[in-house]
Amino acid sequence: MSAFAHALRSFQTGELTQDQLLSEVYRQLAVEHVAPLRLLEILNEQKLKQPLPDDTHETLLSRIAGWPQEETIATRSSQEQSSKSRIGDAPVTIVLGDPSGSTDGSKIDPKSNRTPPATVGSVLQGRFSLIALIGEGGMSRVYKAIDLRRVEAGAHDPYIAVKVLTVPFSHYFGSMAALQREAHKLQSLTHQNIVRVIDCDRDGQSVFMTMEYLPGESLYKKLRRCGPGGMPREDAIATVSSVAHALEYAHHNHIVHGDLKPGNVIVDDKCGVKVIDFGMARFIARRGEAAAAPNDEPTALTPRYASPEMLAGHPPEPADDVYALACLSYEVLTGRHPFGRVEEATGRQPHSRAPRSAHLTRRQYRVLSRALEFDRTRRTPSVAQFLKEFRAANRRSTGRWLALTGVAAALAAAAAMIALALGPPGWMKRLQALRSIAGPAAESVIRDCPTCPLMTVLPAGRFEQGAAAADLAATAFERPRHAVTIAYSLAMSTNEVTVGEFKEFVDATRRNMSGCETYADDRWQRTAAANWLNTGFPQSSVHPVTCVSWNDAVAYSRWLSRKGGHAYRLPSASEWEYAARAGADSAQPWGALAATACNYANVSDQNARQRFPGWDAFECNDGYVGTAPVGSFKSNGFGLNDMLGNAFEWVQDCWTIDYRRAPADGSAIAAGDCRSHEARGGSWFTAPSYVRASYRNRFGADQRSTSVGFRVVREMRK
Repeated sequence: MSAFAHALRSFQTGELTQDQLLSEVYRQLAVEHVAPLRLLEILNEQKLKQPLPDDTHETLLSRIAGWPQEETIATRSSQEQSSKSRIGDAPVTIVLGDPSGSTDGSKIDPKSNRTPPATVGSVLQGRFSLIALIGEGGMSRVYKAIDLRRVEAGAHDPYIAVKVLTVPFSHYFGSMAALQREAHKLQSLTHQNIVRVIDCDRDGQSVFMTMEYLPGESLYKKLRRCGPGGMPREDAIATVSSVAHALEYAHHNHIVHGDLKPGNVIVDDKCGVKVIDFGMARFIARRGEAAAAPNDEPTALTPRYASPEMLAGHPPEPADDVYALACLSYEVLTGRHPFGRVEEATGRQPHSRAPRSAHLTRRQYRVLSRALEFDRTRRTPSVAQFLKEFRAANRRSTGRWLALTGVAAALAAAAAMIALALGPPGWMKRLQALRSIAGPAAESVIRDCPTCPLMTVLPAGRFEQGAAAADLAATAFERPRHAVTIAYSLAMSTNEVTVGEFKEFVDATRRNMSGCETYADDRWQRTAAANWLNTGFPQSSVHPVTCVSWNDAVAYSRWLSRKGGHAYRLPSASEWEYAARAGADSAQPWGALAATACNYANVSDQNARQRFPGWDAFECNDGYVGTAPVGSFKSNGFGLNDMLGNAFEWVQDCWTIDYRRAPADGSAIAAGDCRSHEARGGSWFTAPSYVRASYRNRFGADQRSTSVGFRVVREMRK
């Protein structure tokens, strides 16, 4: 019996989950190189013997049928290049997840002799199997790839994007060390509207960068479907705002995009907007430093969206991104480029302006015209200023519509009051009962400054804290269970505070944080050389910071309060558990299906057991032994990531033996042993029985460990 047939039977008997079955499919295709047609034959044979559930069968069918056939690999690249390279006048960047072709009417220079050092079918570093070309530009090609290490670990999502340079990197970067320094700057761009850069490496002559893979479509493709008039107003405003937030954050980190266009903006499958392809060479010089980019850097501009200064070869500035953002904004609001088919800004009349479209109000047109000035000195100076003016223009333009709809709204409100007087229907009563416990879903996300943590606003509500008496696995520390009411709206950091976010605090305060407990030789021991930057396992700027004591976390919160202009603090234990449960009564999102825990959290798993024999571990693989990048697993019902697993999280409360002193209003316990404090949620190290919302642990206030991090809250009280 083939391995795939055996896996199908194991799935049908309940020994494998669907994610584990998919991992076996990826392993068969990418590692064992089994022909897709052979797997389809086995799938059909199994269907005749014992049919799979329809959704599972369709998923397997689409994944196997979509895998590139080996006989087409040799010809695919040349065919795609010939079909996609003669549409315009500039190098192209094709959006991830959008293999349809050129994104902005641009092309690769047909006279160029550059050839990609890797192509579909290549396996880089014995790990990244390139399975489809999904984008290309003047300096690189982007491939959808399978991370074979994640396949072997049984991870539920093995896809990654790999960007391979098509120019000799020594011509610009000079050395691999220089390239890695530049990539590290891009790694610092940890923002919800920017595609995450993971790492860079080389395999022989192939120099490549690994990035977050995002299934979705380009804004360019979306606009083509909209036709005249552009996108719906609300969608257009939201899209421009998301792109602006990404650029503002990058500028704060001294990085200019340099080639912003609809093809470099994607809408993923969850309707999130993300900017891709920040130029590797477009770093702004910090005060007192020389410019990071050399004068002879390769360029890959799209003339229709490039400012006159960029086309003239001047060093990039934030105002150049403002110009491109204004072009994009005009297009999403009207369906047309502001200058039509005129490709280069230098080909336009010096004092010409974009035409006033019937789809723009006068105020919108004035805002866009200022941002489209050909002279930098007259152009809107920053993205923040543009966004402020853009939002004001759109608020003004909606006022008249609101006035016209006021009467209709009043009539609708009156009808609703009559309906409520008669009593809500049964389904509404059940919904109201649910909301009285869990509260409504999170309303929004906020960020008080470009480098402040992203915060998710949680609703008020009440819940039962602690473990039920029937839960025999719970410790005495988790009882007795008691009712808690969170009577105020609260913002909690969407992710655990990251290494990159914490670095700003350490750089600003020069806090001494040497010494940390690490795990080795089957025990925890203090290591003088270990610290938040040197944990002993791989981490980047988007990993949760660990080796942080309770006192360190409190100091960070105070520093962040001054920086962000709002009062930040550690959550109370009640606030933390309320956020972790997210309206559910279960202390674990996977319930009784412990084998699926690795879909939800970075926990002690089979990978860890291989490295540390004898560990009590979940019967699954999450792809990590130490910490994982934040947001690598499913978010909970409130939209929060990594509430369980990854790293323990400090809370405000002083340690007490049980909940008898716990306030009913959700505030922290301020009495007891205040030399020790609670930590919640478990970590990459924690045994399965202790990874749950109600579990309580304690550490000394000065103790640092590679398994302990934190997140912050800020109150939204009016």
